[in-house]
Amino acid sequence: MSKTVQANSRIRWRYQLFLADGHRVESNEEPPGDILQLGQGEIHPNLENALLGLPEGEKTRLIILADQAFGLTDPDAIQQLPRNRFPEDFAFSAGQIISFAIPSGDEIPGEILEIGAETVTVDFNHPLAGHNINLELEILEIYPA
Repeated sequence: MSKTVQANSRIRWRYQLFLADGHRVESNEEPPGDILQLGQGEIHPNLENALLGLPEGEKTRLIILADQAFGLTDPDAIQQLPRNRFPEDFAFSAGQIISFAIPSGDEIPGEILEIGAETVTVDFNHPLAGHNINLELEILEIYPA
């Protein structure tokens, strides 16, 4: 009986992550692969859930729709921030991704979309939100729990 990925599995895997248009976003094609401990927040939870039940040693291609991958684009995550919340000498540029501190002390990335005289429009959606994902992977090994 072959082993399959479980919620707390520790695996060695190789993967390639593509957008629906074929643009490769991320990959690890090195022969030894990467080690991943599920349940530890190392990858997006929706991608982790897509691995559950996959067998050891088999190459797999998953198509994950946007709402099941990184979520749909949330218009409420696009916010207008007062320009005076940034350092006076801050060099703004559209498309720039910067880190913002949140009340919990964590930091989240935001992409600057537009720079106005009084406000800066920032998108706090995940950069892959709204995109269907193609995930090509191979579970090389599933380690004992």
